[in-house]
Amino acid sequence: MANKNYDLLIVGSGIVGLAHAYEAKKRGLSVAIVEQNTRCTGASIRNFGFITVSGQGARDTWQRAIYSAQVWRELASVAEIKILHQGAWILCERPEAVEVAKAFLKTPMGIDCQYYPQASYPNLEALGFKNIHSLNLTNSLGLLYSPHEFRVESREAIPQLANYLQSTMGVDFYWETEVLSIDGSSVHSSNNRFDAQRIVICPGADLTGIVKPYIEKHDLKLCTLQMLRIKVQEGFILPGSVMTDNSLARYLGWSELPEAKALKGRIAIEMPEYVKEGIHLIVVQSADGSLVVGDSHRYGCSEHVFASESIEQLIIKLMYRVLSITEHTVIERWTGVYPSSSTDDALIEKVSSVMRIAIVSSGTGASTAFGLAKDNFDEWLGK
Repeated sequence: MANKNYDLLIVGSGIVGLAHAYEAKKRGLSVAIVEQNTRCTGASIRNFGFITVSGQGARDTWQRAIYSAQVWRELASVAEIKILHQGAWILCERPEAVEVAKAFLKTPMGIDCQYYPQASYPNLEALGFKNIHSLNLTNSLGLLYSPHEFRVESREAIPQLANYLQSTMGVDFYWETEVLSIDGSSVHSSNNRFDAQRIVICPGADLTGIVKPYIEKHDLKLCTLQMLRIKVQEGFILPGSVMTDNSLARYLGWSELPEAKALKGRIAIEMPEYVKEGIHLIVVQSADGSLVVGDSHRYGCSEHVFASESIEQLIIKLMYRVLSITEHTVIERWTGVYPSSSTDDALIEKVSSVMRIAIVSSGTGASTAFGLAKDNFDEWLGK
């Protein structure tokens, strides 16, 4: 096997790896991606495809989300990636949630977001918001709206992005190629040998193998999610992505506000089973009208293999509470899994002057990976 030479070799074809390839090509580097599977199979295609800015942790994560959303929009137009719907609606059912929403609007992250109290509901369609009737507003005291969010179909968008990187930007992909060892700048794989000026390993939830010795000190866990695709009545159209009080109590951009303490306390009392399973509702819609619904969060040293019927029913119960749904059929079930850290939203492990490991450790890869890659290269290569 002849050596293949690149400025940058990336191990892993998930969104973090693809983002690093995109950012490297913008800097004029020759780039290859090595992937052990025939295609991306991990968290990057199992998620909501929900590109979120509002609610992200302050500072680096929020800034990375802003940048990543901009890149996604640019790529959507050139890589034939369809944006399915835009905007996010958070239904506030408790007075404590209303206080969190109002406090959020006073922060820099609340720019361009809006809170709509009950009295304004009849005027929302006149303000240009369509399909508001798809929300069940019976129990809500107000709506927090963010215009920054949008949704792509992950299982389609990730292959489309890989194809664009290969066909238009000149990234070489080596599928079904497992990296066996790395010696300095030499990478030995099952199919080829590579030499690279720089190496970035993007393992996603695969925390074993060649990366294990370098990341053990970070005490990463695996978070397993339960996800559903649901068919509902004909003609049902969401006004955007939908979340609830539980999201305000979970996402750091909201939950770290002082006003969130009371909300988290009340949810803990009123919804202990939801807190136990880490359930906070997200609902997005696909082009065929089906809804992608989730999710729960279970943490451990390995993926939780078996899905729980009781968790599924809790998710569906909350969905009915906030959406005007008259019927549903579950047409797909799956689990997602991502690496999770109790201290960091993402990490860049600097193994050597040649090699780094990049991991999003908060389940926000779709929303922040381009920003993480930019920050990595800005520091490594210079802006």
